[in-house]
Amino acid sequence: MSRRQEIGAERRERTRQKLLAASARVVAELGEKRANIDDFIRAAGVARGTFYNHYSTRKELLDDLWSSAGRAPFLQIHRTCESLEDPAERIATEARLVFACAARNETWGWLVYSMSADNEAVSEDLLQYPRPDLEIGRKQGRFQFDDLMAACDLVVGSVRWGLRAVLQEGRPVRSGDALCVMLLKALAIDDAEAHEIVARPIPELVEPVVSGHAP
Repeated sequence: MSRRQEIGAERRERTRQKLLAASARVVAELGEKRANIDDFIRAAGVARGTFYNHYSTRKELLDDLWSSAGRAPFLQIHRTCESLEDPAERIATEARLVFACAARNETWGWLVYSMSADNEAVSEDLLQYPRPDLEIGRKQGRFQFDDLMAACDLVVGSVRWGLRAVLQEGRPVRSGDALCVMLLKALAIDDAEAHEIVARPIPELVEPVVSGHAP
């Protein structure tokens, strides 16, 4: 590849990343159903023709958004926590890793925030969290709750609140620790143990998450 071709490819990739970052923020603010191509174009500050140089349809962009920016880091977090034996520690550690990854990669953070908003927009990957750990924890007597769906809503809602605080309000990642303590206590983990679990160092991800920032 000639240097001119390399420069062109680099410029094209920068534009694609700009579109993805802006689109993640738009989806977070408007919701996956309301966000349209005009919203993406305005947010990215590109011409309509530039958009269509990269994507033929809105769905094509959204698919690229999750596959390129969302899925891999989310699965990395899940794989990293598989070695933890305690479901309470897994739930708290996954949440803490989500906050840490969102601070390092805002595009991903906004995408997870938006795609976890409701069961129609959520991806299959996100649907798997946190139901298995909640079910295991209840069987082991670690957690106490009456309704599994309500417990899932509690965990996902808490993580989404923490994500928004980190991304929009600029709160430090460590502020999510207090939220995780309250979350564990709501699932019937006693105060002292909840604090001890959340005070543990979070593990390194199986694979590093590439940094990226939404505009």
